[in-house]
This record gives sequence, C-alpha cells and structure tokens, in this order.
Amino acid sequence: MPVSSLHLGILNIMAFISLSTLLCLMPTAYQIVELIAKFQGDARELQRSQQMQQLFLDQGPFGAYIKDEQSRVLYYNKEIQSRFLVGPIEWLGKTDSEFLPDPEQGRLVMVNDQLVLKTLRPLKLIEEVKTPGNEKPYYWLSFKFPFSDHVTGERRIGGISIDITESVEAQRVIADLSRQLEEKTLILEAKNQQVTYLSDMVNMLYTCESEDEVYQVVSLTFTKLFPSVSGCINIIANSKNYVEMRTFWGSEKKSKEVFSQSECWALRRGKLNLLSPHNPGLMCSHLIHPVNGTHLCVPLLGQIEVVGFLHIHALEEIGSEEQQIAEIIARYLAFALNNLLMKQRLTHDNLRDGLTQLFNPSYMQTITDQRLAEAERLGQFLGIVFLDIDNFKSYNSRYGHLTANIALKALAKLLLTSIRSFDIPCRWGGDEFVIVIPNVTMETLIERVEQLRADIAQMQFKDGDQILESITATFGIAISEPGITVKDLLSRANQAMLEAKRTKKNQVVAYRNADN
Repeated sequence: MPVSSLHLGILNIMAFISLSTLLCLMPTAYQIVELIAKFQGDARELQRSQQMQQLFLDQGPFGAYIKDEQSRVLYYNKEIQSRFLVGPIEWLGKTDSEFLPDPEQGRLVMVNDQLVLKTLRPLKLIEEVKTPGNEKPYYWLSFKFPFSDHVTGERRIGGISIDITESVEAQRVIADLSRQLEEKTLILEAKNQQVTYLSDMVNMLYTCESEDEVYQVVSLTFTKLFPSVSGCINIIANSKNYVEMRTFWGSEKKSKEVFSQSECWALRRGKLNLLSPHNPGLMCSHLIHPVNGTHLCVPLLGQIEVVGFLHIHALEEIGSEEQQIAEIIARYLAFALNNLLMKQRLTHDNLRDGLTQLFNPSYMQTITDQRLAEAERLGQFLGIVFLDIDNFKSYNSRYGHLTANIALKALAKLLLTSIRSFDIPCRWGGDEFVIVIPNVTMETLIERVEQLRADIAQMQFKDGDQILESITATFGIAISEPGITVKDLLSRANQAMLEAKRTKKNQVVAYRNADN
C-alpha cells in the first residue's frame, strides 16, 4: 500500500520525539551512576568509622561494656578482659553477680544498672572493684548510660570505667597527712598551753607571801595541767620526826595525812619513785589500801636538804612527759618554800636599809647566793646591776646630808617601781646601789638598765618649795656564768661601773671577759 505524505510526516515527528526523549534521558542515567558511586563511598566511610569505633572501644585504656535490660553482658572490651583475666566470650550472657569475686559487689553493680534503666538518665559513680590475684581493690570512675538498640528496639546499658586507683590512694595519703598534721597541731597547742600554765605558776610562786599561797598555786597548776589526777603536798615537820600532808586536790585522798619519813621511798632515796601496773616498782607505806592506778612520789629538794615530796595519783599510766612536768613543778615548789623559809629566818631590821627601805648588803649577798644556785640548776642567767650616783659628794656639799637624802629616797622609790616583783634592789652603801635580776639575758638587761638610767635623769626633787638639782647615775652590769661565785659576779659589775665612771658618766657599761 503506497505511503502517503501525511504518514511520512507523522513518522518523522515520532522519530524526532523519540530521539529527543532519548537525549533527555541520557543525563539522568549518568546521575544515577554518580549517586550509586557516592552511596558506595559513604557506606565504606561508615564501615571504616564503625571499625574505628570498635578499635577505640576494644583497645582503649578504659573498661567498656554493654548489657541488656537484665544486666547480662553483651559486650566487654580488652581492658576488662586483661583486668579480670577472662577471654572475649567468657562473660557473655552472664550478670555481674555470676562472675565477680565478691557477690555483694556484683549485686551493687546490678542495682546501679537498674537505676539507670528506671530513670533513663546517665549515672556517674566511683566503684570499688576486686580483681583476681590482687588483695587490694581497684577504684573506677564509671559512667553508665541508657540507649536503645535500633535493630531490636530494646533498652541497653552502656558503661565506661576509668582506673582512678592512684588518685584515690593519693587522696587517702593526703587525708592521712592532714590528720597527722592536725594531731601534731593539737599536741603543739597542748604543749604551748602547758608552758603557759608553768610560766604563770613560776611568776605566782615568786610573789607568794605564805606557804598556804604556795600550796594554792601548785594545786591550781596541777588541776589545770592534769584535770583527772589527784595529788597532795607533804612536808617534813621542823622536828624531822614526821611528814604531814599540807594540801590536797582531786577526788579522793590516796595517802595518809601524817606518817614517818621512812614510809616514802622518794624521801629515802632522794629521787622520783613510780608505782604503776606497767611499772611494778617500790610501794610506799604511806599509800592507803587498796592501792590501785599509778602513784608518783617526787621529792622536794631544797637548797641543803629534802623538805618534803609531791604525791600524784592517776587511774591511767603516768607517762615520761608527765613525770618531767611533775619534777619541774616540784623543783619550783621547793625553791618557793626555801624562799619563804629564808624570809621567816630574817627579821625586817636585818633585811632593810633604814633610810631607803631597800635590802641591805648582808641580805643581798645571801639571796644572791641562792638565786645564783637556782640559775645554775635551771640553766638560766643571773644579772647584777651596780649603780653609782654621779657627783653625789658635790650634791651633799651643796644641799647638806638631810636634803641629799631626799634624792636617795626618791631613787629607791623609782627602783622599786621600775623592776619586777622578784628582782632584788639593795642599797650597797652611801650613793651606791645593787639590783639582782634573775632569769635575764645580757641584751634584755642592757635594755632595761638603759631605760632606768633615762628615768633617773628625768626625776625632779623638791625640799619644801626649793627645787633641787636633778641627778644622773652610772651603771655597771654583769651576767652570771657556770661556776662563778657571788663575790666575783659583784666584782665584775663593780668593775664595769668603775670603767664607765672613768670614760663617761651617766652611761651603762657591761662587763666583758677576755673571751668576749
């Protein structure tokens, strides 16, 4: 059948449309190929990323694990395998209580797992972990968190644990050091308090005017230092025939009140006697039965002889430090009693200068001898001040003896108000004065005497309406040393004063021996 021109035209149009459609479809196919290639590349990157994540979890220096909702292990890394000495599949499907060495530890881990699932919130905690072959536990800082398995939709528990054992142990060491430091601080504070109590006691003993005051001071000191300790002071009677309890402190008397010297081992031996459960020593006969606890007897060593003893009773052991404190108190108690005894033996007329009411040379030499012996026993220094009023003969010639005496009395009054209560001022003779100063260093002595020199120069005198000329004084000072006598010590101070007079009056000169 012949093809008409119309048919040919239609065929041409269809061919054109087909060719155009093919040309339009060709770029779309190319894009599909590009998309497939990109998808394959992304899949490889994802696979590499997953592999890196797996390597991170498997080989990281921390414990990592995954559990299901029943706390059964689904995965654990090589760090956990290494710590617990297990293989890669040994714990799979098991709970912590089934494989941990300590069942209680496993139970606590599962309780924390359930807490994470219940709250659906992360949990941070420190876990104590015991591993095979190690007596000491590890300490892990653990982070537990919930997540969903996208494949099954089930809840999972993830965990990361970091070993912080060294940090925990370091904190414990620091805490222990802090505790030790606090304990040492408390001990130091207690020792400082003891020193304060003893210093107060010494100062009060120097000012006591009677035996009762001395006993009161010692009792008070013991009560402060040892609140749970009982004690008493026992003194040998003047007749030497018996010993009598003079004072008591504490809850209960553990000694007779009157007994013979032979009944105390401390008196018989002249040294400390200790009786305690841990030190079964000699038992004194003056103790009241039944004898219990610890008993300490400390003799009171006077300047020449034993005058009595301290008796201390404690339910607990009396340590060496407490014994040393008791001996210190006994020594100062004996000194105080000896001072009172000397005061009782000397009358006021024998002690004082009639014009100035200062001590006279006789008493001054006697008390200086005692103070020097005390200083050597205690390892302290005794200071001597020798002062002479400058140009006092001219002063006498100008005003006469009666008027000049006003200056002497005023100077004596100044000395009494310028020194400590236990320092000893003395009128040596005429216009010369001596001051005995216990427990002082050369530096302190110079400072105090310089102040006294300045105060003397500023004094003003009046005889009725007449204003008298002021006076100055020249000072020589010396400090004791082991083995020195009272005579030599006074001589050194006098030499220093004379040297000051020769060079320049109204000054303070300290004696310096050849070694200095």
